[in-house]
Amino acid sequence: MDANSTEGPSADSPGLHVGAATPSLLPGQSPPFAVITPTDQAGIVLIATALALVFSVISMLIRLFIRFEFRHDFARDDIAAGAALVLGGIQSGLVFGQVSDGFGKTIDDVSASGLVAMQKSSYASDILYLLVLWLTKCSIAFLFIRLSPYRGHIFCANICLCMSTVFMVVSVLIIALRCDLHAPWIFIGAQCPGLLARWEAVAVFDVVTEVFLFAVSIYMAQALKLPFSKKAVVVLAFALRLPVIFPSIIRLVFLGTQLSSDDPTLTGVAASVCTQIQLSYAIIAATTPCLRPFMTALSTHYGGPREPRTPQGSKAGNSGNSFSLASLSARSRNAAVASGAGGADGTSEDAIGSIPPGGIGMPVTRWDQADYHVAIQSRAKVSADAGSLQSEESQRMIISKNTEWQVEYADEHSLGGGTAQPPSQHSHHS
Repeated sequence: MDANSTEGPSADSPGLHVGAATPSLLPGQSPPFAVITPTDQAGIVLIATALALVFSVISMLIRLFIRFEFRHDFARDDIAAGAALVLGGIQSGLVFGQVSDGFGKTIDDVSASGLVAMQKSSYASDILYLLVLWLTKCSIAFLFIRLSPYRGHIFCANICLCMSTVFMVVSVLIIALRCDLHAPWIFIGAQCPGLLARWEAVAVFDVVTEVFLFAVSIYMAQALKLPFSKKAVVVLAFALRLPVIFPSIIRLVFLGTQLSSDDPTLTGVAASVCTQIQLSYAIIAATTPCLRPFMTALSTHYGGPREPRTPQGSKAGNSGNSFSLASLSARSRNAAVASGAGGADGTSEDAIGSIPPGGIGMPVTRWDQADYHVAIQSRAKVSADAGSLQSEESQRMIISKNTEWQVEYADEHSLGGGTAQPPSQHSHHS
């Protein structure tokens, strides 16, 4: 065999390309959107940003469904969450712009103009990052105010709202006024001391406000007259927001690596991924307390649906002073008729009242699952129960009410000038 010959497929074989980083494309194949290599990890940023944006949009769609299905209106907490999603979408667009300018690649593969444009996008993205986090916290604080009627709860929620706003303003000033004030977005290859310390201060503000929000939720749940299991549901709904602290802390570690690296456009990928995870989770966590199981456990008559559904699936709506009531079920109607009947045929002359078949009554259950019962009894049944109420053996506390009325009647003889019958008095004990 000739020493100059080679074994295996030749360089002209289909599907191979000598010296290329990836195999050549076969007929009918399209090139990948991004190729992840040791010197180009922009694809990781694109995937993380796209997934985070999709999850945020899904959570907001769920929130919209809950509002249209149960409340039919939007409150301040919904508006704040919607604004957070809008700004989060803009922030994701800026990250996509950074990738197109060369972020995620080694700095040697980034042009000078692309490097400047990438830093401008990063600067604007950092500001939006702070605003999105602030809006999600405002959404939770507004939710506290809407749910609770107590002044103490509202006062604590307002404190949290003011605290978050002050920390947001301070954080924006700390991050915006950095390095060279003539071009504050430049941080690669420029003298920018203390930039990591600034982000550490922002992270401290973030953690403090998150912990305070959780403390307010515990304070609110503690005052509720509910079983412990339902209180746990309330606290858990707000506790699900606490994990947003972890990507914030991990982000600081990767930021330190990026700022101290000679290749920040490549090493900054991990910090960017943590940023998208934190923003997406913050938006999702702002929607979690609005889910229906949480509202059922927390609300007794505050924050309930305006058009509750009856067990038969119909809605009991109201407009002004007009109320539309659902019909009694056959079981409830039969029980009511049986209670108001004194004879075998279901009717009695001395019956206090009866519900005719197909009559109109209240819904069987309310939206807050509070039970109520109405019994209609005949006069004979009431008289029998009156003797039981006077029983000396009963140890229960009984409230009794005596009702007296007079019935005056006249026959034809009295109307013609005769002597009227004396009025008869009847006493009813209930």
